[in-house]
Amino acid sequence: MPTLEELRLFAKYHLIRRVVDHPAPETALGVVSLGYDADAYAETLRGYADRFEVAAVREIAYQGRAHPIFDIHVAAARPKKKLLVLGGVHGNEQAGLLAIPELLDAVAEAPPEDVAIRILTPVNPVGAAHFSRYNADGFDVNRDFVRFETEEARLVREVAESWRPDFAIALHEGPQDATFMITNTLVDEGVVAAALEAMAAGGTVLATEDYFGAKLSTPGYAPMGKLGWLVSAVWGATLSMMATGMWFDGRGVPEITLESSWRLTSHGARVRGHVDLVLAVARALSGDK
Repeated sequence: MPTLEELRLFAKYHLIRRVVDHPAPETALGVVSLGYDADAYAETLRGYADRFEVAAVREIAYQGRAHPIFDIHVAAARPKKKLLVLGGVHGNEQAGLLAIPELLDAVAEAPPEDVAIRILTPVNPVGAAHFSRYNADGFDVNRDFVRFETEEARLVREVAESWRPDFAIALHEGPQDATFMITNTLVDEGVVAAALEAMAAGGTVLATEDYFGAKLSTPGYAPMGKLGWLVSAVWGATLSMMATGMWFDGRGVPEITLESSWRLTSHGARVRGHVDLVLAVARALSGDK
């Protein structure tokens, strides 16, 4: 039986779109900081402007300062497919943020031939700066893909509708003990197999249970399925709450949400899987083995 505290947190994270009026630090369920620094992160991303197209496309004002959201384009020589990557939708899930420079280093060494990659990070810059799940107005951005009350969700919608990606990846973390990915109904099993193989080969431990404690028949893999789709549809219709995976599903775009374990103290153990996943999906989209 779940405890009262577990029920309270479930309601907070899954039943309420706006829980606070400021981005209070979120350290429940054992979240461990990896030392993300907003100013250093912005400086690091700007340092890639000599190799990629890097632009601060939005600035979210909070407490007298502007917090940028970066839009980074990794061009392909002969683009056939487009891959959209979202980092930092939840600001206290730091592995997905810190994976971006490592990902850019990897693609700089081996530029994609036919897959263009576009990265939005940090999607929730105020939350990231304050180690919070929530944005400056207390909204969970990853519950706002019905009403689009947040500027951050509207930006993701704008980019997705104008750029029309063939695939999307959202980089997240959770309280489970290892890494797993959630797929919407459109993700091909071949892409799943390639991603799992790449993460395991890179040393990422694949979870045997998701963050609710449900057993995963294939370690590291939690497909949405018909029941999951129905629950998400009801969730959206009754509470006006929807995450990116379901929103992309409705637009015909396969999406993987990666969930590393925020309980781990090792930078590499948390970050490496995010990098390996994105690279594996890019290879799968290009047809490379």
